[in-house]
Amino acid sequence: MKKIKALVLGSAFGLLITGGIAQAKSWQSYSEIVGAFNGSAYTNYQYVEDFTRFEAKIDIYSESVGGDYTVDVRGQSKYGYNTSWIRNVGDDKYYTIYTGHLVQPGLAYRLQFSNDLTTPVKVAVKGEWTTN
Repeated sequence: MKKIKALVLGSAFGLLITGGIAQAKSWQSYSEIVGAFNGSAYTNYQYVEDFTRFEAKIDIYSESVGGDYTVDVRGQSKYGYNTSWIRNVGDDKYYTIYTGHLVQPGLAYRLQFSNDLTTPVKVAVKGEWTTN
């Protein structure tokens, strides 16, 4: 219920900022296992659909990160662009990544999750994300 309220409030706020112009956003769920000792995990690619933006944006809702661990996350495009890392991603948090790259047809991003070099276990991550 808390997640639904946050999504509704976030959507309403977004409409106010864009002057009432609604853009289609499709949230994709992720559930990945990030390898131990600096291991990585990846989501599937998601195409950027909002061509009214100058740069692509990735919104992430991190529902849970296994145990008392945190992970790092960044966006990777099919064209080879990597965003900056968001460090120490934890439970029940929202994050936004601005890609710094012009929105163009065919632009798609995926998420890369990474553990710290000293994390001795695999860590499960679960949540939702969207590009726009």
